[in-house]
Amino acid sequence: MKRIISYRRAVFAGIAAMIALSGCGSTASDSTSAQTTTAAATTAATTTATEWTGDDIEVEALDEEETLDVDIKGKKLKWLGFYDLNPTNDSPERSPELALFEDTYGAKIEYIQTSNETRFDDLATLIMSGDSPDIFVYEWRSFPFDISKKQYQPIDSIIDWNEPKWADVKDIADSFIYKGEHYIAPLGYAFSDTQVLMYNKTLVEEEGLEDPYELYLKGEWDWDRFTGMMNEFVGGDEERYGIGGWWANAFVYTAGETIVRYDGTNFINNIRSTNIEKAQSVIKEIYRNGLVERGWIGGESAFTDDHLLFYSMGTWAYNAAALSRPDDEIQIVPFPKNPDTDKYYVSNKISSYMWVSGSKNDDLVKAWFDCCRTVNYEDSYKQATKDKFLKNNEGWTSEMYDIAMDFYDSSKFTQAYDYGYGLNMDMSDIVMPMLYEGIVNEQFEDWVQAREEYYSIVQESCDAYNE
Repeated sequence: MKRIISYRRAVFAGIAAMIALSGCGSTASDSTSAQTTTAAATTAATTTATEWTGDDIEVEALDEEETLDVDIKGKKLKWLGFYDLNPTNDSPERSPELALFEDTYGAKIEYIQTSNETRFDDLATLIMSGDSPDIFVYEWRSFPFDISKKQYQPIDSIIDWNEPKWADVKDIADSFIYKGEHYIAPLGYAFSDTQVLMYNKTLVEEEGLEDPYELYLKGEWDWDRFTGMMNEFVGGDEERYGIGGWWANAFVYTAGETIVRYDGTNFINNIRSTNIEKAQSVIKEIYRNGLVERGWIGGESAFTDDHLLFYSMGTWAYNAAALSRPDDEIQIVPFPKNPDTDKYYVSNKISSYMWVSGSKNDDLVKAWFDCCRTVNYEDSYKQATKDKFLKNNEGWTSEMYDIAMDFYDSSKFTQAYDYGYGLNMDMSDIVMPMLYEGIVNEQFEDWVQAREEYYSIVQESCDAYNE
């Protein structure tokens, strides 16, 4: 595997930059709490720490019966990251989970600053020096690549999977078992990374088009309605586009299958899936029909001149999009479903922290994980999270927030997680983005060419872990 991928690395490097033509992705994880802000999660540095002077929206400490039997008062949990979990100038309030951690247990978080570019090297250096941080953010490459390198330790000794808050997410945790042990504690989902379709509802009404969200509520929002609406909008003399932003990968996920699957033991090359081929064929038609606007599009400019029907990006871009058209309603809708299925599929990034190898602060990590999970489980804390978020993001409404949070409801959406991003760095940074977005970026003539060209690379990447 290493020999083949290294041989192609020079070729990949030359075309990897082309991936940015259709959008971008964030590599940082954040919880669904309001205070792990998108600004912190998408920049290479954190803002300056500030002295905490109190929260406008209070969060009650845990009751005694809810408290873990740990004595961590006065101790510090060491966090290595490129954004601070403590209050900063940009985020002066404590997150709900930090408030629980500090007020319930009397513990603090010690921030060890790194950069987006050097974070993995810095982590490895600290581990090798015997000065490990306690926690590090979960990334796509965490499973199985970094776990296989013994960067992290299993968490079964600090989590009781029979507790209701953990039992609720054990099926997710089970999907990340590596060699019989759990390494990832699903705390919630990374809210700002969740990909959504946005559109100007006012413009849709003026154009006489059916409302996509209403179609979704009726179970009729599918690929056919999606492409038909874009073709109708673009048809005419004006320069218009059906879609722009970062969207191709999210559209392929709606096929209901991913390129790499995992059965708990083996990673499975699924690149020849007929459903994936169908989704890629639709993308090809969208591109051929001139419906795609190229280049980077920020939320603040997506809807300013009514030339774009759909804009896709992580929810972090919604605030700017909504504020750019204060007199209109910028609506959120899921990506359409495959007409051959009755399920809506999404790919939401799990929010979690990894317990770093060499860390001896079991009780601190246990308490922090419990606080983070509580915030995403108990209704009162979920409401506090929502209140803080809306206070800090004036473009959002309560209704749009609830719609975005619905994407995590397993009764409404099925998760489509592609394990291929975690197999190695070439797969994560080059191969997977190219496969998902290569058609729309004109890197391949069609999907058959793409899948056959990269089949062996995907297979060998899987085989490196399989028994």
